[in-house]
Amino acid sequence: MSVKIQFFGYAGYKIITKSGVHIVVDPFLNDNPVAPFKADELDRVDLLLITHNAYDHFGDAPEILRKYKCPVICAKDVVHNLTTVHGIDPDLMRVTIWGMLMEVAGVTVRSIESHHWSFTVTPDQELLSGPAMGFMIDAALGVRIYHPGDTALTYDMKMWGELYKPNVGLMHISLPENSLPHMECYKCGEITPYEGWLASQWLGLEHIIDSHYIDPGCDDVKQFCELVEKSVEAGAYQPKLSVIKPGEMIELD
Repeated sequence: MSVKIQFFGYAGYKIITKSGVHIVVDPFLNDNPVAPFKADELDRVDLLLITHNAYDHFGDAPEILRKYKCPVICAKDVVHNLTTVHGIDPDLMRVTIWGMLMEVAGVTVRSIESHHWSFTVTPDQELLSGPAMGFMIDAALGVRIYHPGDTALTYDMKMWGELYKPNVGLMHISLPENSLPHMECYKCGEITPYEGWLASQWLGLEHIIDSHYIDPGCDDVKQFCELVEKSVEAGAYQPKLSVIKPGEMIELD
């Protein structure tokens, strides 16, 4: 069985490992205008990963956890949101912080620092804040997938490439339209297309999968693809590149 990856739009994915474990990352589905289905239509979830508390990453985690009763890997502020605000069983929580290596549901996952914020405001106006993170996910022997969350560019990526050797990256290179109020003020997301291309080189990715968009034809995705194509044509950095439509599933070689 090959590793499969399905894109939900924004930064949401389902990863099916070679051994058949179904992992969902950042499950923003019900209010996602391009999601292929709603949260209650997920056919199976064995493990949930949440990078941070933002609405488009935390998403429909409570509904998924109530239905599937699967373990969830996340930071303490997300745990507090799930258990205290949404009443999710604390026994499902697998709390983590940057650098920790865990094995959950038969899958090895390492939490990686994200240069970003994680916060939400509860119905009682309590501010929850904690460390945003990314994940390195071992989906098969020789298939290590990096989900960066919403990190900004950091030279630490070069170190992570040397230490952890991810070969597949779900690289966010855009800020989806209508993500924030006053969108006209925002000229880029946390990482620009050029920064995403640079980060991919530092990480040593063999396969780049564009991420964090709702329209695969948007300008940021086009710019990123042009950068990769020029690099390949010049005989420099030569990764495989995939642009996935929301709802599409691909198999990794």
